[in-house]
Formats: sequence, C-alpha cells, structure tokens
Amino acid sequence: MAAQDRTTYCAFHHENPSDGECSNCGLSICNLDQNYDPQANRLCQLCFNITKAKPRIRYIQIGLWVVVIAAVIVIWSTVENGLWYALLPLLLILAVPYLLRPYIMKLYFKNLESRESILPVLRYFEASGNADHFKLILKFLKNMTKEEITAMENKIYEYLVPALAYNYSKLPDDWEENLTSNLKISEEEFVQILTQKYRKTLLQTAVHSAQANISDFIFLLTEKTNDENLIADYIKEITSPEILQLKDDELNSIYKKMLEDLYLYDEKFYAYCDKLGLEKEKVLISQLIDRFEPPPVPKNQLEAVMPTEQLIEKRKKEQKSLEDGASEENKEKETPEIEFVEEH
Repeated sequence: MAAQDRTTYCAFHHENPSDGECSNCGLSICNLDQNYDPQANRLCQLCFNITKAKPRIRYIQIGLWVVVIAAVIVIWSTVENGLWYALLPLLLILAVPYLLRPYIMKLYFKNLESRESILPVLRYFEASGNADHFKLILKFLKNMTKEEITAMENKIYEYLVPALAYNYSKLPDDWEENLTSNLKISEEEFVQILTQKYRKTLLQTAVHSAQANISDFIFLLTEKTNDENLIADYIKEITSPEILQLKDDELNSIYKKMLEDLYLYDEKFYAYCDKLGLEKEKVLISQLIDRFEPPPVPKNQLEAVMPTEQLIEKRKKEQKSLEDGASEENKEKETPEIEFVEEH
C-alpha cells in the first residue's frame, strides 16, 4: 500500500482534508478546528485544551503546597516530637500527581471522542516514546468500536507503524498482546498487516526515518512471519542508489541512525546477506559501515553530559586547530633562514 501523506487529512477529523496545521504541535487540522491562542495563533483542540488547563493545574499545585506547609506547621507545633510526623504531609507531594493524572487527562481531551484522539496520541507517542501515551493509545482503541477502527484503518496504521518502529525498545513486554486486543484482531493478523499491507510504510520508516535500534523491530517481524523477503527488501532499501550516492557528510547526517544500526549489528546483517545470497549488498553494507563516523568518546565528565552533536562539533574544532598549528609549523620549516653577514 502506498504511504499516505499525513498532512493531507485532519488528525482529529480523519474524513476531512487538512487546511493547515496547529501552530504549537504541527498536527494537521481542518476547518472544524477554529481555536486560537491570545496571539491569534491557530491551535488544535488538544493544544487549546492543554493551554486552558495549565492555569487550573497551577492553582491545584499551589493549593497543594499551601495545604502541605500548613499541615507541617500544625503538626510540628502541636504534636510532641512532631518533627518526624510533620514530614508525613510531604508524601502528598509525591502521591497527588498520580492521583490527579486521570483528572488532568480529562482536561486535556475535553470535547474529544476516542476516534478524534487516537491519531494525535499516536503522533505524541511517536515523538516521545512516553509510556503514558502508549497507555492512552490502548485506552482510546478500547473505547472505539471495530467498525470505527476499520473505517480509520489506513490512517491508524500510517501513524502506528512509525510510532512502533521508533519506540520498539521502549514498549512494555506485553505490548503486542494488549495492542492487538484493543485493535480487535489476532496477533497473527497484526503482524501480517504490518509486514504485507503496510510493508512500504514500514521499510520507508525503518530506512529513511531511522531511529536508534530500529532494525531490531524488522528482525523481530522477520522472525515472527518467517518472511525472509522482508529482511531482503530491508537490506536492498539500505543499499539503494539513493543512499549510496550521498556524500559522506550527507550520509552521516541524514542516515546517522541507520548507519549506527549497521555498525552495531553488522554480524547479523552479514549473516542474512550470506543466507539470502545478497553478496553485492554485503559488500555495499561493509562500505557503508566504513563511511560511518562513530560518535566521539568523551574525555572527561564535562564532555560526558554534552549532546553528541555538540561533542562532534568540539572535536572538529580541535582537529581544525591541530591542522592549523601543523600548517604553521610546516611553513616555518619551509622558510629558509637568511644569514646576515657583517661588513668589516
């Protein structure tokens, strides 16, 4: 199935074409979404709800602190040896956020039905990998009828495939069982849908929008389906001319995560190439790995907390400084010394 452009339809009202995007989160919206912030920026319903909920949540937090501080003072001043007892109200600070979470979620998804919430939450999970977002996906799917899910199938999977591929390592152990149960299909049907019906979306995501350890997801699906053509298609997409013709800096920028997976799982890729008779692709994978620039190793604690991009930039500056220094030294050596002879 050809991949759909998610910008062409509304993320909240999937039947409607999009006529813009939310200025805050970038989700596609349609003419039914007419919410604006004080600066007249157009917002989706979810961002609008979050903006409205923030003051209320802040008041609750302030009220909680007032109650806790008052309780500490009262207990400390009235109970004998009350110092330890006075610390008990502080436990409220830890407990209340969990107790308030269902209320906060209601505020965020106010005026949104499950079928209007599922695509935005899938997009949120795709971007964050947050366990709470995955739980919301399960909740909204559970609340939808099989007919609603079937009517939205194409759109759901266009969001679901990247969300799962990007965050496979963050999923709970029972993710497949829970997800298929709420999608109202069997695990066997689910895997077939991913690898057959949405194979192109899966491979495009795994190669051209790769995230860390994304190949693990492809290996898992290959093993589950016994479909070695999937891994063959994956390897051929990795070694396609579109990728091979890139310059080294472009390759390491655009396909950094994909190269990282080749570097980490090279033996597994080579084993599949041998098994499937992909001799040419094996050579090309080896060449791609040789072109990979692994992230630099931190030299001290300060570098250990630096973002990888910042550390790479620092190493480039250090290298340039060394090259400039060496160049100056060579110039000095090449400059002939002029002898001045005193005249008598």
